[in-house]
Amino acid sequence: MLFSIYVEGQFLLAPGTYIHAHNASYSNNRETVIWSEDFANGIPSTWNNSGSPALAVWEYRGPSTNPNQLVGSRGSCLPDGNIGEAIASTTSANGFVIFDSNYWDNNLNPCTVANFGTGQAPGPHLSYLTTESINLTGYANVALEFEQYIRYYLGNTRVEISIANGPWEVLYSNILDQGITTENTQTVRMPLPGAAGNQSNVKLRFVYDGLYYFWQLDDIRLVQGFANDLLIENSSYGDFDFNNPDHTTGFEMMEYTQYPSAFAPLLHLKSKVFNFGTNAQTNIALNARVVNNNTSALVYEGISPVLPSLNPGADSVLVAGEFQMDPTVSNYDVYFTSLQTEPDENSENNLDTLHFEITPVTYARDNNSLGSMFLPSEAYANAPYEMGSVYLLPTGQQLYSVSVAIGEGTTLPGTVYATVFPFSLSTGIGPAIATTVDFDITPADINTFGGASMKVLPFENPVYLSQGLYLVVVGSPSNAFETIIGLSGKSEDLSAWVRFNNSNNDLFYLTRKPMIRMNFGVVSEVTEQSFGQSFQIFPNPARSEEHTSELQSRQYLVCRL
Repeated sequence: MLFSIYVEGQFLLAPGTYIHAHNASYSNNRETVIWSEDFANGIPSTWNNSGSPALAVWEYRGPSTNPNQLVGSRGSCLPDGNIGEAIASTTSANGFVIFDSNYWDNNLNPCTVANFGTGQAPGPHLSYLTTESINLTGYANVALEFEQYIRYYLGNTRVEISIANGPWEVLYSNILDQGITTENTQTVRMPLPGAAGNQSNVKLRFVYDGLYYFWQLDDIRLVQGFANDLLIENSSYGDFDFNNPDHTTGFEMMEYTQYPSAFAPLLHLKSKVFNFGTNAQTNIALNARVVNNNTSALVYEGISPVLPSLNPGADSVLVAGEFQMDPTVSNYDVYFTSLQTEPDENSENNLDTLHFEITPVTYARDNNSLGSMFLPSEAYANAPYEMGSVYLLPTGQQLYSVSVAIGEGTTLPGTVYATVFPFSLSTGIGPAIATTVDFDITPADINTFGGASMKVLPFENPVYLSQGLYLVVVGSPSNAFETIIGLSGKSEDLSAWVRFNNSNNDLFYLTRKPMIRMNFGVVSEVTEQSFGQSFQIFPNPARSEEHTSELQSRQYLVCRL
């Protein structure tokens, strides 16, 4: 039920732009780039760009075009009718390409069903962007990579391949929920079929087949791959799943980065394992180890059931067991390693490492390093706002304070306050349970990118919160351009929110986690709030989502052939 409400559009994505600390492209010095296109000079004349209707084709956005590379979708169905966000790809400064279905179907009239089909090239749309012939002679194992930013309403988006002028076959399809926007930016990688190896005539085409919103592309390349290459990604020690009938609120088993000792977690250790090689891999398993980072003691080790075989381009989620942590206050590392019969030719990408902490009193979801900030659209540029995170309390506790990271760009003087609300996806935000007084922001409170100085906002008296789901917000009578709350890490669906004018009519979900924490005891401004060193996640292949204090904002996806 929760999931169906979600995809039917009851909740709206926050209108505005995320400013990220840094974008770093995927790189592996063991790979050779065979062919690439970054659209620095527009769509190459050797490519074919066709559409149905004929006018609805891919567009190039670059420094010399109008609109330029700073403009994403131009259609009417954008928050407040504003210009959409452009892809934040590695080479976005020199241009990218976009299929803007919303624009072609309805570029002027309000975003209502009655106005569907009023544009210059009404949908549904079927558009092909086809490369020239690519020579892969001398390369037996090849992988495709590209960067994308995408949202669509109906239909699908996919990549197809033709080998030696043979029939077009689907190489990769985006699997997205209706109306959901991906992170900006995702890096997609998948192996080409073994038959493409050493072929002198290989073509790719990017197919938009649907209605509404957009697909933005940049930095497409073919690289030398490996015959035997497993990659693990999307590792987790939580088990967030709206569709699990045992999750009565939808937020059970959400992953936190700091747990108070009273909430020592039940770990659910799993990873998605991809076969990036061109050969089938056999007897695949996932090994997971939990290590106390302070004592180096092995806390838990488990191995998943063995998967007999995994075809090229296929993936599988493997679970290496569950383990209930004891309440020992410490830092913990979780190591995930993929195992297989074949010698892995690219061992750099089959290890994933996550980190969490059991603290005396602090409950946190952020990655302990300010990595991005949210700036709202023009309609809310001058509105007071509140930003918050969803927290599930497994038992009742006394809440002493809320902590927040204030971001650079904040204008002084300014104030912030904290409020706790009951929350559910079915009924929304309930009446405020408790609110602090307004606290002045000082220059010492402001973090640059990478910072984790937390401003503590204590309640006048501790507030008892029973077991249940809460939205913990930090608000400001100033707007989000003047008082900036830091964000750190990609947020689980519908678990981070912003509202403007203190009105539930202006409530939107965020895709990044606000650096807002709950403290069930007395804490200092910084010492008891952070890990002591920068919080890090070390996924593979090198620099996936939330890498090293979230110094990049892209996510790696892999195809299913």
